Amino acid sequence: MEPGLLGQLSDDDARILLSRMVHRSFRRGETLFHEGDPGDTIHVIETGHVAIRSSTPDGDVVTLAVLGPTTSFGEQALLSTDATRTASAVALDAVETRSMHRTEFERLRATTPAVERFLVQVLAADVRRLSAQLLEALYVPADKRVIRRLAAVADLYTADGTSDRPPVEVPLKQDDLAFMAGTTRPTANRALKQLEAGGVIALARGHVVVLDLSALRRLGR
Repeated sequence: MEPGLLGQLSDDDARILLSRMVHRSFRRGETLFHEGDPGDTIHVIETGHVAIRSSTPDGDVVTLAVLGPTTSFGEQALLSTDATRTASAVALDAVETRSMHRTEFERLRATTPAVERFLVQVLAADVRRLSAQLLEALYVPADKRVIRRLAAVADLYTADGTSDRPPVEVPLKQDDLAFMAGTTRPTANRALKQLEAGGVIALARGHVVVLDLSALRRLGR
């Protein structure tokens, strides 16, 4: 596993933390946990991609985020003994994670205080992400937000996050991108159609194919 959120721990502390985590594998389409389940385990992604999804009051299922290697989810499990999952986690492809139950984390916390920094890093990363999304929602036009969300997810599907090798298949529907960008489906559809007309992407049923990732990134700046 690349350092990611473990990077600020010493090598010894990182090894201790990883040694206490359980390796788990999930097939494409498999649900790692459901919304409403007890929140008792944190996951760190080793390989693959996970969609975080939630149900709306109308009964629709929306995608809140797509996560890739070295990122974590389920950290609320480490904060409360009665936490419940506020969203579901679904494997978008073959996924491997390292997971840790809350009770194991508490035991490790007592003997290795440095792992407290791991939890702080996880929560700080969440705050930064939410703050950035709030600023975007307030000051960035909706069309550009759609482009940025698509580019961000496409980056997760390149080998190193910088490669421009086409094509990049993003397994998200227009509804998913609209919700992630905080806008309506017609607005997302308009932005995506413009990208398609410019040869930047190709729209397909249930997914988007990014043909020119460098151009997509430029348009999102």
